[in-house]
Amino acid sequence: MKKVVGLAAAGLLAASAANAGQITVANTDLVMIGGVSAAYSVQDNDHALANPGFSKDGFAVNNFVLALAKPAQDGGIGVTAAIASWQAPTVVASSDVVNGKNTISTELIGYGKSTDLKVWKAFVTYKPAAGLTLDAGLLWSMWGEKPVTILNPHITRGVLFTANPVIFAGARGAYDFGAAKVYVGTGKVGAQLMQPKFNTAKNYIEAGITTNLKQVGLPVDLGLHMYDEQGGRNIYALTAGADLGIVSLGAEVDFFTADDALKPADDNAWGAALCANLKPMAGVQIPVRIEYASTDTNSMLIPTIEADNNVWTFTITPTYNPTKNTFIRGEISYVSSDKKIFINDKGNPKDSRTTGAVELGFLF
Repeated sequence: MKKVVGLAAAGLLAASAANAGQITVANTDLVMIGGVSAAYSVQDNDHALANPGFSKDGFAVNNFVLALAKPAQDGGIGVTAAIASWQAPTVVASSDVVNGKNTISTELIGYGKSTDLKVWKAFVTYKPAAGLTLDAGLLWSMWGEKPVTILNPHITRGVLFTANPVIFAGARGAYDFGAAKVYVGTGKVGAQLMQPKFNTAKNYIEAGITTNLKQVGLPVDLGLHMYDEQGGRNIYALTAGADLGIVSLGAEVDFFTADDALKPADDNAWGAALCANLKPMAGVQIPVRIEYASTDTNSMLIPTIEADNNVWTFTITPTYNPTKNTFIRGEISYVSSDKKIFINDKGNPKDSRTTGAVELGFLF
């Protein structure tokens, strides 16, 4: 968790990780990290799955996160565990819709309501030798946005978030060669956060490689990732990032395919996200995210945008850090869809959605 926090997008938790508290339990030193944030949000429309008369604004505790970690040393065993309760607003659907307050009366996620206070990350790490790690438990995806808001530069998650597994139960091995790091993992389908539209798959495998081009003089991180459900969906992702000082840049391109078990709804889908974070002065950041997602005629692989549709999203989140462990951020997001996948509070179909939010957070 300490490493994850240190790599948190937009650096919201970098200072918190560097100053994380230490506690001793049974003669074991643990790193304690977490945070709390509260937000006020507004929306003109919601996803078409929303019940007519949905709330157009409201207050919420967006995050309560408490994590403990003991990094594994060479030849030893470590542990990471986090309990949390968090809201799941996305650019295409409110947290209420995602969590089951919708016309189908079910959660769009596979691991229960995000607002339930429970374990959202927990695994044991064995490090048999330098560079080699073996993790087993409840894991997070190696790419894409994190489930809890305070680990992302934006309050709302993007449309690609709604199509990726995000969280799953299984085992993963990784080896760091220095110039590159490779990983491979496997587990049972069922605990994924954003579950597939069709529950035909039983097992999954994942694999990937990440590298940094500093050895050739470029401040660029690259990643190639694969997630494959046997008898279900397959995801191939390319990620890139660069920190240029006053601005950091990032990109993600996802391609979705399906196995024959999903016929006839097995057409492809793809999406891309471009991100920039302008840092004009100390304590001020301006993250921007632009996305495009497209589904073929029979594709339900990005279930929140339906089949045979194209969607654009834009999100900007000016952020101010009054101190190294606090933040205030405002946000505006806009989505345009070829299909009318949204409704207003009177139940009329719409092809766009605009949201706004203000969030205050404390990190520890």
